[in-house]
Amino acid sequence: MVLRKSMRTPDVVVKKRPRLEDTIYTAKLFFKNRLAFVGFVITMIYFAIAVIDEVYPQWLGVSNLNSMANWVPALSSNVPTAPTLSHGWMYIFGTTQFLVPIFPVMLAALKFDIGYSLLIVTIGALFGLAVGTIAGYFGKIFDEILMRVTDIFFSVPFIVLAFAISYALGRSLNTVIIALIIIWWPIYARLTRGLALSTRSMKYVEAATASGSSGMRNVVVHVIPNVLSPVFVQISLDLGSIVQIFATLYFLSVIQGSQLLPELGNMISRGQTYLPQGIWWPVVIPGIFLLIFTVSINLMGDGLRDVLDPKLRR
Repeated sequence: MVLRKSMRTPDVVVKKRPRLEDTIYTAKLFFKNRLAFVGFVITMIYFAIAVIDEVYPQWLGVSNLNSMANWVPALSSNVPTAPTLSHGWMYIFGTTQFLVPIFPVMLAALKFDIGYSLLIVTIGALFGLAVGTIAGYFGKIFDEILMRVTDIFFSVPFIVLAFAISYALGRSLNTVIIALIIIWWPIYARLTRGLALSTRSMKYVEAATASGSSGMRNVVVHVIPNVLSPVFVQISLDLGSIVQIFATLYFLSVIQGSQLLPELGNMISRGQTYLPQGIWWPVVIPGIFLLIFTVSINLMGDGLRDVLDPKLRR
């Protein structure tokens, strides 16, 4: 009697990776990039300082740094004092011309620089995302008008355009924020428009349309989720640029009415008058502090692009 063994082939179970596992895998790829990891850590430290200062400003040892009381007496004979540790850790980088320690002022400035930059980039990204995806998906006359408008914005340097809009609306802090939002949304509109054009030709979008899905539903359900990753990468890269532009506008005295606000560009602008006297720290220290933030957030953005872009991801 011959016994026949069952020759059944075991079922192959294909387990789809859940979204959580995919997120963990993406994070591992990101943190393998040492430069991106360093940029991420430094950026998070800057953000943490800004949040702590917003919640509990007394931790810096100088309360209400944006108050007039902490910037007087503003006598012309005052000169910044040299860096020292004899008066405590706050004086490690010296003082401003108002005899306020530079170190806590720089830390307090992050609340304004990062906060306003986040506001500008977020509003610009949301508006540009909505306009770009709708124009790219539906096309026709709306798409043509959008492209001509963005061409106008991209033909003029950002700083020059910010100058023009600020002088037209007024040189206050609020109008400069509005001017930067007006400048920034076309970047996201053009980015998402190109992605929407490629997404609408996908088979699953055509299948959804054939099954009765409306165009606006396709935009919300299929197009926008496919453009979010590049948008997040662009936001991370733009934060450093916005902080620099914001500081530049303060440095060039475009922003008026908030001269006593602790802001890195404002600090550099006020400190440059003492450079001929060999007093370098009110300019160099805030400048290095700003440079570190800009470089770190760009390193983080480059790392995000490498892991979120399917063409670059390995």
